[in-house]
Amino acid sequence: MMGEAIITPGFYTTIPYHGNWALANASSDTVYNFLPDGNTMPFIVRTPSIHTMEPEVFLYPTALTDRYYFMHIFRKEFDFEKMKGFPGTDLVYDRQEKAIFEYTACNDDYSNKKQVYMTTIPVNDEIATWQSLEAHRLVESYEKGELKGRLKEIAAELDEESNPVIMLIKHKK
Repeated sequence: MMGEAIITPGFYTTIPYHGNWALANASSDTVYNFLPDGNTMPFIVRTPSIHTMEPEVFLYPTALTDRYYFMHIFRKEFDFEKMKGFPGTDLVYDRQEKAIFEYTACNDDYSNKKQVYMTTIPVNDEIATWQSLEAHRLVESYEKGELKGRLKEIAAELDEESNPVIMLIKHKK
């Protein structure tokens, strides 16, 4: 049986940034800064143009700080037989160094430096992003001795039926 499907990656097109909003559009080469007066100003302009790429490579900001712009790019590729697609890469633009790097963010409360995915919706100028940590996984990591710091203290009071723990990733002050 043949059919049609719409598949969309889960990234957000509005990101808070210093009282303004960064606006991204999958088919645009420019991320705009939406100002309080309703005007827009180019914030990030990418090259080469998405319209010259095959396959297309989409760019979404995930968290913006004074020094770093965290972004995710993904290619418009999908394997319908495996139901897997949109391979991507996490990038960070360092404004001070004027350079782009691939990055992996890790939670330092895990002894094995568990990866943190910065793909949830940003909350505000104080909280860059957040992640839900399932209680049963925290309990398992605690029992294996993989936790340290504040997360170890929190996990010590959980059981497998506890509610998830919400980890807030805040901007440094």
